[in-house]
Amino acid sequence: MSAQVEAHPATSRELPAPPPLPARLEAALRPSSAWNRTSVALALLVGLLIALALGAQAALDWRRGSERALEVGAPGGLYSVLLMNGQIYYGTLLEVKPGYVKLGDVYYVQAYTQPNGQQGNRVVSRRKNDWHGPDWQALPTDKIVMMEAVGAASPLARLIQQDKAATPAP
Repeated sequence: MSAQVEAHPATSRELPAPPPLPARLEAALRPSSAWNRTSVALALLVGLLIALALGAQAALDWRRGSERALEVGAPGGLYSVLLMNGQIYYGTLLEVKPGYVKLGDVYYVQAYTQPNGQQGNRVVSRRKNDWHGPDWQALPTDKIVMMEAVGAASPLARLIQQDKAATPAP
């Protein structure tokens, strides 16, 4: 048994067919293999550029986040800074940023031989003894092994105070 559905005359109107497109427009809209290859190559190129840009941004964010911030005291105190190459600088802490530590009135210890042949050490001011007389020095945090506060009553602090007292004010 087959069921037949009768169409109701009020609801079964047929829509008119759309007018035909001009031949030129129809040809332009018809996909061709050359057009498909070009659009796919362009989409891949745009996707690759976006991926590279996102990768570069992620790398920069990771690098910024991985820079280690040193936890030290307030600026103004005397600190010793040990670098990876073994050099130690002593100076007044001016500022600490994620990428560097800035010291003022920088000193270092210099070994020398005394006239009697014995080895000795002296505290040397970078401002007075380096040819360019720097007022401050920035040390990259990735080269710093350790930072310590120098005690105000320590022999080093006394030597630095003596050196500053012996130097006329500029």
